[in-house]
Amino acid sequence: MFIENLKSIVTTLVTVLIFISAVELVSPSNKMKKYIRFVLGLILITVILNPILQFVSNGDKSVIESIKKYEEVFSKNENNLEVNNSDEINNNQNMGDNRKKAFINNFNKNCDNLLKSKFKDMNFKSEVDCDINFTDVTLNVKKLKIGVNDSRVKKIKKIVINKDVNVNMNEDDEEYSEVKDYLSNELDIPKEKIEVYQLDE
Repeated sequence: MFIENLKSIVTTLVTVLIFISAVELVSPSNKMKKYIRFVLGLILITVILNPILQFVSNGDKSVIESIKKYEEVFSKNENNLEVNNSDEINNNQNMGDNRKKAFINNFNKNCDNLLKSKFKDMNFKSEVDCDINFTDVTLNVKKLKIGVNDSRVKKIKKIVINKDVNVNMNEDDEEYSEVKDYLSNELDIPKEKIEVYQLDE
């Protein structure tokens, strides 16, 4: 509102000044010139005083209206900010979950690639269970499960009926202890947190 009024005042003033300059250029150089300048000066004074008189006569009302409009705009923006903040909090939580999922997927892929580069005749599938703190950039691995599919020719194992399954698990653990040692050294994870198992073919 104020800027619009200021713009109209400046436009009117510039227009009047251009008009006065044009009239002075066209007017003849005789006794009439001083009367023409007098009239043009009066016109310029009225153009300058008009906005000042408008502000003095209606200034209170226009200032109060402007303040009310600014208060309305401010309260609308404040409400929008509150709504946006609640949406932003929800988005941050979703983004944190997405970042964690993406990190875990990347960790699993990198772990598979790391193992594949060392043990070329085996296929791997990694599953990590971990806590991630992105602000402190810390990672706490609770459990790292590595599924191994060995493509080498294997020796035939003895089949024993009515034995514990733990015996079979121990044999698998001994067979894949090299994988466990390698991962423990490369990723700096304790061996107790690494579990290696045979993938179903």
